Amino acid sequence: MERLRVTVENATSEGSSHGPVCPHCRDPLRSNLRQEQVTPHETTDPGPRLPMTLTYCGSCGWTLHLAPARADGPAGHGLAAYEEVAAPADEQTLEGQFQLRCRDLIGEIRSLGFNPNVWVAMINSLGAAGAARKFLADHHMLVVTPWLVRRGRPELTLENEIGQPRWSGLFTDDERAEAARRLARAGKTPARRRGWLRARRAPKRSGGS
Repeated sequence: MERLRVTVENATSEGSSHGPVCPHCRDPLRSNLRQEQVTPHETTDPGPRLPMTLTYCGSCGWTLHLAPARADGPAGHGLAAYEEVAAPADEQTLEGQFQLRCRDLIGEIRSLGFNPNVWVAMINSLGAAGAARKFLADHHMLVVTPWLVRRGRPELTLENEIGQPRWSGLFTDDERAEAARRLARAGKTPARRRGWLRARRAPKRSGGS
């Protein structure tokens, strides 16, 4: 595979002098970055069936980016075009207002340098409220959530927005509680591998008087 530039995901090192590293296992991405095209299996769910370009760490399998596959060229050549968030069917309804709010959040996130394509595709397929419920039901956290939390912008996350009182009519108490749990988990630093910890431990002193 030709050298690949990951430009829309959290694949860069935080203060590392050795190049980009995986945000999960901390292995170098220059030797472990992988990309392939996958197509979702047909199910009874009404989700999108378009081929997706998956970028991931070959060392631990951590997903770095998932976006609709480009139709105008091979994966990894240039940036995928931004997909716009569709206007809601009725802006006056609570669901319509939630979709407008999600569109504003996505615009702010893109201005920070991250393109949450998966979130946009799900909104355009299921509506913003339907996409949020599906993410919660599938136990799927958007990659942008920890990215935003690490940068001190948790107020831009979908999970934070679900918990706002104005949307209490859209989500159940259980859904709001699950969103809060995910937001709390997103703020935790991934544990380093045990091998790394063993390597850093001081050797035990040999016995003696």
